[in-house]
Amino acid sequence: MIRKTIWLMVTLILFLLFFVSGYLYHLFAPGMEIRTVITPIDKETYQSLESVEYAEHPEQKNFRKLTFTFTLKYSDKMKDIKAEMSEPLKNLLTYDVYWTGESFAFDDEKRNKFIVQEDIVLYMGEVSEEDLVKLLDDGVFIVAWMEDGKEKRKEFNLGETVLFIQ
Repeated sequence: MIRKTIWLMVTLILFLLFFVSGYLYHLFAPGMEIRTVITPIDKETYQSLESVEYAEHPEQKNFRKLTFTFTLKYSDKMKDIKAEMSEPLKNLLTYDVYWTGESFAFDDEKRNKFIVQEDIVLYMGEVSEEDLVKLLDDGVFIVAWMEDGKEKRKEFNLGETVLFIQ
């Protein structure tokens, strides 16, 4: 009976120790999420596109929306957060695929949240999904910051973050 009680106490202490260490890690470790989602465009977006008549296959089904999103939830220890692409998406996708787009970056210091987003309309008339992933494979998204007086950085291959949604 005493062995069971001791074993139960040790197990409970280990569980609490792992729980507290996991909570502290989650509290202080940066949470990074990166996604590149490609979806069909809606009718309203298609109708707002300019110069569609110059496309070889101007049907709506040949246009897609690429939404690149990077979200960083950071601790108070992280300072001077900078994010950049190794090559702009417009250049990676080439003139034949990139139709139009816009981007923004926002650092919400009150909530400790850093966001980068790009919304791009793609012309996929001559390009397959595999070809698109190959184009994005050449791109790297780099985020750098200062923490405890040291510069830290993380790199993401864009081709590995692609998700196609039909």
